[in-house]
Amino acid sequence: MGKTIFILEPYVTISLDPETHILYVDWWGDITKQNVLDGCQLLLGMLEKERCNMILNNNANVTSHWKAAAIWAATIGFLQLDKTTCTYFAWVKPPKSNLSADYVLRLDILNVQVQVFDSQLAAERWLLLQQQKATHKKKPVEVE
Repeated sequence: MGKTIFILEPYVTISLDPETHILYVDWWGDITKQNVLDGCQLLLGMLEKERCNMILNNNANVTSHWKAAAIWAATIGFLQLDKTTCTYFAWVKPPKSNLSADYVLRLDILNVQVQVFDSQLAAERWLLLQQQKATHKKKPVEVE
């Protein structure tokens, strides 16, 4: 089964995989401050509606970006995300980005684990691994 597209804007598509319940946020093109602000509000609205706990945020098709996006995300965006149902955020960085795992360590968030990836495939694998871990924790231990 494919993803269900909920939001399609000129700079972002937000869709849901009904089998994995992963919310996909695919950004592309020239990203502006207003695109980031609007797109993040759309994302927060979808999280509230769908109650997802995993996001794959894909910036692989971003051709240019609002330079302060990472700062805004660290100081405002992730703080808002930290108050939602999201517990795992896989971030596929733009091709020419110098975004690193060190950035994640500086985030002041309590409820969301963030990982940075070079590819969507690696990000999906990480999210699916987190689902498997959560599933195994929930299974009761059988005693014979």
